[in-house]
Amino acid sequence: MICREREHSFIMIRQHDHARLSGEFSRHMDSGPTRDTKRWDEVLLGCEQHDRGWIPLDQIPVWNDAEEKPFTFMNFPEPAKLVFYRYGISQLEEMSAYGALLASLHYTALVSHYGEEDPFCQAFLQEEKERQERIREQLSPADDELAYHRSVLELCDDLSLYACLNDPGVNKSEEQDWWKDGFAVGKKLDVTNHQTIMPEWTEPGMITLSPFPFREPVEVQLIYREVSKEKIQQSGLAEAYEAAEEQQLTITFQAAQANELQ
Repeated sequence: MICREREHSFIMIRQHDHARLSGEFSRHMDSGPTRDTKRWDEVLLGCEQHDRGWIPLDQIPVWNDAEEKPFTFMNFPEPAKLVFYRYGISQLEEMSAYGALLASLHYTALVSHYGEEDPFCQAFLQEEKERQERIREQLSPADDELAYHRSVLELCDDLSLYACLNDPGVNKSEEQDWWKDGFAVGKKLDVTNHQTIMPEWTEPGMITLSPFPFREPVEVQLIYREVSKEKIQQSGLAEAYEAAEEQQLTITFQAAQANELQ
């Protein structure tokens, strides 16, 4: 789960719903001005399905007794999390080997960043390295094309997480720390002239980006549940979550300045 805490409730978002937003963002990006686009449909699928390993985990959210709040994707026990990472990538490979390659590269970059010394992480990294080598041998992707598509997944994932982890309309100084200095992945993209992308909530339903990486403004529907803390105390997290109604927040992503529109 992706989770934000409020005074009397938790805002809870399923990982696969977050990934659907990633897929929506990818559909508004250019496939690359000088690159072979034959795999573009698989890139879109990879962006949309990269977190599908979380689907079974998010069916019934789990309470973290030590912190007195739900477990999230950031603190879920590592051994179990890695099992479901692998499971999700394997499911995606049945749909698209190239999409699975992108997801595998995405996850191994994340795991390498925080868990290189952990034996469970080491085993995961080794198994995914073998998967990557097998798919590369099967598909022989061009290095520059693969690098671009990895950047597309990284950006779309970041944009979706930014919308999920911050309260709508949040002041820049109170944002989740990860993106206060912008999205560094913009430096890898031609469409942003290799500049860091700076996001900002200008109002509850509007996020601006500078520079702007899309062809036109992008409107997405963020699905979430607001789960009452009182209800959790009364009947437990699983029942409180099930009782909470699904809600939608419409968010428009647009250029910080009109002349940045592509």
